[in-house]
Amino acid sequence: MDKVIVLQIFDNDGVDLNGVKLRSTNDVAEALEKMCPEKSGVTVSIEASESTYYESIGKAIYGSHRAGFSGERLRILVDGKPLET
Repeated sequence: MDKVIVLQIFDNDGVDLNGVKLRSTNDVAEALEKMCPEKSGVTVSIEASESTYYESIGKAIYGSHRAGFSGERLRILVDGKPLET
């Protein structure tokens, strides 16, 4: 079974990862790289309570991409529903 790392977004002040607020794309990328240097079997789930938190959602997406997560290894949920692009 794949491991899922959840990046939670509650506001535009940053991205929450295990209770720690990550305030920039660099912070997100560095935290993900430290948590899982081997990307296989890991999925990043970006979960936002509202779509209006676009700044933090963007930081989470860009930081995840920089850490090597994209495609099937990255999912985005807004208010519990997949974000359709």
